[in-house]
Amino acid sequence: MTFADIAQLVREAPAAQGYLAVETERGERRFVLGPRTALDAEVPMLDWRTAPLASVFFRHAPGQSYEIETGDTRTTTGRVLERWLTVGRGEIDALIGEDRTLRADGEQPRPRPQPSPTAARSRDAVIVLDPDQQRAVDLPADTSLVLDGEAGVGKTLVALYRVAALAERAKQHSRKFRPLVLVPTEGLRRLVRILADRLGIEKLAIEVIDDWLVERAREVFPGLPKRLSEGAKSQVIHLKRHPAVRVVLDEFTGWKPPKGDDKLPRSRARLLHLFGDQERLRRIVAASNGALPDRAITTMIAHTRSQFETTTEKANKGVDAARLVALDGRSLDAGTPMENAHTIDAEDVPVLFDLVRRGALPEAKLTLYDHIVIDEAQLRAPMELAAIGDALAPHGTVTLAGDHRQATDESAWFDGWAAARAELRRSRWEETTLAVTYRSVPAISDLGRAITTGNATLPDEPPADPAVWASTCGSALAQVATMCWHLDALMTRDPWRQIAVIARTPEHARRLHMELARGLDPVLVLDGDFRFEPGLIVTTAAAVSGLEFDCVVIPDLTPAFYPVQTELARSLYVAATRARDWLWLLTPETWSPLVAR
Repeated sequence: MTFADIAQLVREAPAAQGYLAVETERGERRFVLGPRTALDAEVPMLDWRTAPLASVFFRHAPGQSYEIETGDTRTTTGRVLERWLTVGRGEIDALIGEDRTLRADGEQPRPRPQPSPTAARSRDAVIVLDPDQQRAVDLPADTSLVLDGEAGVGKTLVALYRVAALAERAKQHSRKFRPLVLVPTEGLRRLVRILADRLGIEKLAIEVIDDWLVERAREVFPGLPKRLSEGAKSQVIHLKRHPAVRVVLDEFTGWKPPKGDDKLPRSRARLLHLFGDQERLRRIVAASNGALPDRAITTMIAHTRSQFETTTEKANKGVDAARLVALDGRSLDAGTPMENAHTIDAEDVPVLFDLVRRGALPEAKLTLYDHIVIDEAQLRAPMELAAIGDALAPHGTVTLAGDHRQATDESAWFDGWAAARAELRRSRWEETTLAVTYRSVPAISDLGRAITTGNATLPDEPPADPAVWASTCGSALAQVATMCWHLDALMTRDPWRQIAVIARTPEHARRLHMELARGLDPVLVLDGDFRFEPGLIVTTAAAVSGLEFDCVVIPDLTPAFYPVQTELARSLYVAATRARDWLWLLTPETWSPLVAR
């Protein structure tokens, strides 16, 4: 059909955002795509998010045959004749395809958002350190190290090389050497394991920090609940991680719980009277100098009260256990106001270890380490760093690897490397800032740097440098279709690429995964289950800290998703700088003020 014919058809369906023509055994059929399915309308409409036939629009190019399931056992076959995104409501300004734009006055080619063809990078090549990196590795064994530097300068790699060097020196002197690497996420733990194996570092413990601290606490403090709380509010987390908590901790030295609470385990009794006491919480909030709001007190007391409730299972312990299991297999309290009954928070653990240091709780003999690497250390709160310091042998050393630009967690209260060093209580330190970026090509590194300074400017389309693309799509449907069409072409051309679509939140990631599954086969990764294999994943900015991919796609870069906030600018920086060769930014509407067009 001509532009005029399609425009006339779409004009009769004002909510239409796309046009699909297919050839079936019953002849040609034409549909518009929009927010709902209405097959009995004058112009049949398919809901682009849910209609089975609408998936053809995302998955099959003109001329390709399709076969889709439309019922329990039924399949529908056919061939795509045309598919277009429509620009304009009512009156159609243009029709957009994969590689051309059609208007009333003719058509013109449309540039493809794709990186320039490149060969696959070897992921197993021997890495040679530059002089600055090597100097950090060669520091004396009794010196702790701060490794600072922007994304992609090799902080994690240098930290591992230093572990390998320290292990070799200890071996030469017939000394035992017990190292530990602590990381913030399961995905980074898996990557570090791959790197450590490549470097031949034997018996290297690599742990996710929160999990490691909780397990360590269970060895020390008998009677801790087995479950961690679910969905603690941000005010609770911010307060428990704030160093102002320390202003009341000395009160628990020599303290005895009041009658009635003396049957609680010692650790839990102190948590109850710390985070459940209104007066103590007032003093903590006051000591935060405005960082913590007064309303956090009420929220904290309610949360603490719920944690010291008796679970439904325990309250009904005389009932047949088979009757105390919900149909979905979860606990009876899950999803109810009682879901946090008899739980602790991961944020409680550093507080308990702080009480041990003050003599308010007894010490216990735990494993000590000769060297601990804390990766992405800018994400660790002061009391967490202090608790990690407790795990160091008397002459043990630390490597703090991180980037102040990536301080994306405001609840960590990161106050610079000097404050972080003080928490770890080591006597000799060296601080090295690595300056040469090895991960991202210059255009990506430059944009990431500009995001953190508030000077980011997006390229035109097509860009002068194909490493960074920015696409304004006009609608949610257009954004999804554009990603499906061009990422499919890219993976067909370069099947070796690892591509990450990075969402802002887990909810955003689930929605993007569902939408992209209309035309692609993405894998949703929210729990750190990264395989580092070719293909397409959908994940979040928080999950990819320390990781890297051949290509990164950041959709929905809108004012609603990315308003002007320091934490979100840092999160956007982290997402963008995960890309090695290609970064693609998209918006279905106007651009976020964090970037300028």
